[in-house]
Amino acid sequence: MEYMTMICDIKNSKMLKNRESIQYRLIKTIKEANKCFSSIISSPFLIIIGDEWQGVLNYPCNYNAVLEFFHENMGEIDFYCGIGIGEIIIHNFELTVNQLDGPSFYKARKAIKTAKEHNYNIVYIQ
Repeated sequence: MEYMTMICDIKNSKMLKNRESIQYRLIKTIKEANKCFSSIISSPFLIIIGDEWQGVLNYPCNYNAVLEFFHENMGEIDFYCGIGIGEIIIHNFELTVNQLDGPSFYKARKAIKTAKEHNYNIVYIQ
């Protein structure tokens, strides 16, 4: 079974003057997204490093609605997004997203790296 792993990271976050308030806004937005999109989320979004967050969605799904939700709720804060489609080897969804593993995650990590290297808003790897 295939899943969609989504990794997002705030652009130039170390240069933001109000970084602390943005971090709290991100936390609130992630909690709301996990509630609003629970029907398509396999593993809820979670901040994994600094201001980088990750989640796993059922595939296929309307991932654009999730991205729009993050954009609307983060306001002027822009972010990169890497999306990977593939299997998840460690798929005990009682674990948190940072404890899961598989090709979906490898592709999403490659996608976010490519997005940052080329300053793309979103990169999608299937």
